[in-house]
Amino acid sequence: MAATPKKREAFEVAQVGVDTVSFAWRPLDDEVLWDRLQNAAKARSIAGLWRVNPAGVPGGWMLSKPFAGARWFFFPDSRLIFAEGRLGAMLSGRDGDFSLAPFSSLMTAALRLEEEIAVVLGHDREQGIGGEVFALRRLDLAAELRWEYPSDGLAGLRALGTISIPRVKVCEWRHEGRTETVSYYTATKHKKLLMRIYDKGVQTQSAAPGTLLRFERQHRWVKADQPELFNFAVHADPSALWLDRFEDWAESAERLAVEGGEGSQRRLIEAVEAGDLDREKAERLIGALAIAQLRGERWWASLGKPHLGQRRRRDLEALGVPLAPSGELCQPVALGAAIEALRDAWGKPLDRQAKPTSADERPKRTGGAKTAMALPWSEAA
Repeated sequence: MAATPKKREAFEVAQVGVDTVSFAWRPLDDEVLWDRLQNAAKARSIAGLWRVNPAGVPGGWMLSKPFAGARWFFFPDSRLIFAEGRLGAMLSGRDGDFSLAPFSSLMTAALRLEEEIAVVLGHDREQGIGGEVFALRRLDLAAELRWEYPSDGLAGLRALGTISIPRVKVCEWRHEGRTETVSYYTATKHKKLLMRIYDKGVQTQSAAPGTLLRFERQHRWVKADQPELFNFAVHADPSALWLDRFEDWAESAERLAVEGGEGSQRRLIEAVEAGDLDREKAERLIGALAIAQLRGERWWASLGKPHLGQRRRRDLEALGVPLAPSGELCQPVALGAAIEALRDAWGKPLDRQAKPTSADERPKRTGGAKTAMALPWSEAA
């Protein structure tokens, strides 16, 4: 009796959590603080230790280097201080910390930042910055999919670049014949980035192309809409924020079906029937698909004609039939199931998210404002 083929475990949700975040403080009535900051702006230093540079906005200044894991900006005219950086770095205090942090650690990070900068501003550490309840300016939720077969990740990323969503522009960045980044923007005069999907393994040079895909859902709030941090951290649902006002993308992505060899051949035949491809060339390319499925690019290399394999790759790419980096043909990819898994991961306990750092064990302060509560795609039927 023949052995049952091993089930293909195509992907896993590697982690979900918060990447970049920005906190805002507005100490409106602390004139001593603002006098000190305005003098620092003129002297181009704070406490004689940190140089300050223009922030790119009139009247604004910033510390020239990260402090406590964040970049700091000061706007005396509008009585605004804000810190921006990766939540993981804010918790650990290490600028090079690129880990995702749990959503539940937002308040801990903000309190830690306030204590650290208070000393620089001439305040008592426990007093913090003071002023109004602080707010959230920016929140980037991130999730990572790790693919067992890198070619599956490449095919899925390319397919996600073909999604058509009303009032959304899709931008695709490619390198060496493969998709590396897909971004979605609002189709407005002042375009706004909604989501970015990119090859994290390539960016960090830590994995083969297609192995690790990072999905970043980005939220920005103007001053009037910025949520008060304490209530947001306690009551907001990260699984709802993940797709807030972007359900069209999820529904389209979950319908995507990335095909294998048979679907690729069918696409070439349909191109001939539509008059977009010469019959003889289609026959050559179908032969190239068969070679790719059985041998990959080493077939042409063994014949001493690697340029021929590269030409076939380019011809197939132009028709929407990309090959894996090895030149091999991929298996069908369960892209819809992967997107559903990302959606589900946000609703699961923190063991599916990044592990808390030691900073999460810090006691919560209760004083002051803190008590204010590689392949063709189609849409499956």
